[in-house]
Formats: sequence, structure tokens, C-alpha cells
Amino acid sequence: MELLFVDACPRRRESRTLSLARYMLGKLAEQCPDLVCTTHCLAEMGLKDISARRLKRREALCDRMDWDDPLIRTGRDFSKADAVVIAAPYWDLSFPSVLKTWVENIWVRNLTFVYRQDKPVGLARAKAAVYLTTSGSPIAGHDWGTAYIEDVMRTLGIPGFLSVKAEGLDLDGADIGGIMEKARADAAAAAGWLAAEMMR
Repeated sequence: MELLFVDACPRRRESRTLSLARYMLGKLAEQCPDLVCTTHCLAEMGLKDISARRLKRREALCDRMDWDDPLIRTGRDFSKADAVVIAAPYWDLSFPSVLKTWVENIWVRNLTFVYRQDKPVGLARAKAAVYLTTSGSPIAGHDWGTAYIEDVMRTLGIPGFLSVKAEGLDLDGADIGGIMEKARADAAAAAGWLAAEMMR
């Protein structure tokens, strides 16, 4: 089984989101000993926005289904995954901009989706995705990031989706340990769900 882990955590070692994700991945590995994990560390990949020039080149590659070009690598990794885990902190009502750049790079016609009757139809092999995020303030009803990522995953053909959140971590008097403990419990449950979905 192949897992794609998307690390969109700019703070690296200080990232509570990344710590939560690594905890979940450890629980997942315990349940899936044959798991092969490919990591997209967005802080290190140097992904570029899809400019007009790059878009023209990518469309030509899509027309002839040339999936060996480095421009297609991100979408190729996504297309091979049996499950996807994305970790991104809650920034400015959504997530760091590098995650949007990653999304632009996985949207590859004839590889991760096709048009049918003028609508995109997903071709993803993955059965499920999990999105993890943490925030210093309360998220409440302003979590556009989770909603966006869920829509992207479903549009690209992934039917199952779960999110794990730890919020309000920087409020005065916040029970940080208690909030993170609950989030780790939720992450462990998500790992169990993801393992079951992959084996289905």
C-alpha cells in the first residue's frame, strides 16, 4: 500500500501540526506494516506556481500523456497513492500558500482527472484522505482550508475524507496538553479509519 504524505508545515521542528501528523503516521504504520510512504515536504520541494508558460507546457504533456517529465512528478505521485495525508497549519482562514501551489501541481489532465461533458472527473486511485491542522486561535466556522482540501480530494476522485483539528492553542489559559491529547486521540482514530479504507 502506498501513502502520500503532504507536509505543508513551514515551521518544521516547531510545528504542532507536523508533530500531530507524525503521531498519526506512526499509528498508521503500526496497523499497515507493508505501508510505503512518499513524502512531499513542500518547504523543500521548491514547487513553482503554474504560470502561463508552464501551463502551456503541461497541457502539451497532458495531450500526449507524457508522465515522465519532471513537471508532472507531483501529479504522478498523487495518482499512485492508495491514501493521502495532508498536514497544514491554520493560517489566514485556510493554510500556507505553498499548499495551494501543490494543489495546482497535482491537477493534471488525463492523469489525475479528465473532462467528461465539460466537468472534471477524478482519476485518483486513493480511497481516502486525512487533513490535519492546528491553530492558535479558535477556528469555529471559518475553516475554509479544510473545506477546500475536501472539495479538491473529492473532485479528483477520493471518496473518503476526515479532518483532525487542534484549535485555540495560544489563548490565555488554554489547556494545551489537553487539547493536543484529544487531537492525538482523534489522529489515532483517523489512522485506524484510513488503514481500514485502504484495505477495503
